[in-house]
Amino acid sequence: MKLIPIAVFAIVVSLVFADGAKTKGETFQTDVKESKKPLIAGSKYSIWIPESTLSVQCIFAINMRGAGRHLFEQDQEWRALAKRTHSAILFCEFEARGVQENGYGQSMLKACDQFAIEVNRPELKHAPFVLWGHSMGGRVAQDFVRFQPSRVLAFHIALRANPSDAEFMQEEANSIKVPGLYLMGELDRKPEDIRKHFHHSREAKSPRAWIWLPGQSHWPRGMHFKKNETTPKDWRAWAANDVVIPWTEAMIRLRLPTGGIAKQKPVKLRSIKIEEGWLGSIDSGALAPYSKFEGNKSTTSWYPNREIANAWFKFAFQSRKQRQ
Repeated sequence: MKLIPIAVFAIVVSLVFADGAKTKGETFQTDVKESKKPLIAGSKYSIWIPESTLSVQCIFAINMRGAGRHLFEQDQEWRALAKRTHSAILFCEFEARGVQENGYGQSMLKACDQFAIEVNRPELKHAPFVLWGHSMGGRVAQDFVRFQPSRVLAFHIALRANPSDAEFMQEEANSIKVPGLYLMGELDRKPEDIRKHFHHSREAKSPRAWIWLPGQSHWPRGMHFKKNETTPKDWRAWAANDVVIPWTEAMIRLRLPTGGIAKQKPVKLRSIKIEEGWLGSIDSGALAPYSKFEGNKSTTSWYPNREIANAWFKFAFQSRKQRQ
């Protein structure tokens, strides 16, 4: 298959990461107190805001489960992305299997309300979320989409291993419209329910993609619950930054309305026009514009443009060939 030249962007972010360049910013903390009525779970939260950000337009909400702390504290590519997109990074210091029935969804919203007052940034009260969660944290991201789909710009489910009950896997029409990435380790366990969740959403023309992480297990090499000795190279391969970073930036550009700063009220996120995107065969890597793809579109991954589709092909297929 002939590969169309990939955008320079992926090369640039790789060099930034390799050089150890750090994006400056400031971290703040808040503590949400437990409440029975209304049901709000108690938890600690941190938020990082890039230097010189006049107004936050988006919040990257990272669940602490698994590799979330590493992404929040050490991934300079995500911080550079936050600066470029006028976004903050929220770190949720709780472990949970979901957010709707236990008050953690309301807790996340309450944390943003508190930060809006405590750091004098009223836009944090309504800014839309980009969700990211590893393992059980993937369930948190998945459940928050069901809980508040209008607040979610996009989501990432990273290596969600354990199966869930049928009710948890159901999505309403508004949730299915939310763009998402399913990042699954090639060597990890692969529960059938999350595959069905992806395929059901694609049958409903959801702008989502399934990405196998070549050679990856449930954790980055050198990392587990009680240790973090992963190298920058191993982290990047596991986190799929060459695809995830440009995909996320494209979603922010496509979904945030012009002048979409949520100081007084929530912004109305724009819907994705999937006919303007690209499709990729998960098995073969075949790529084509949506209208020209030959085959069953509902079993493919959707990408917002040619450059990101190419980045996925290079990551998922060329890296596999290099290891063989």
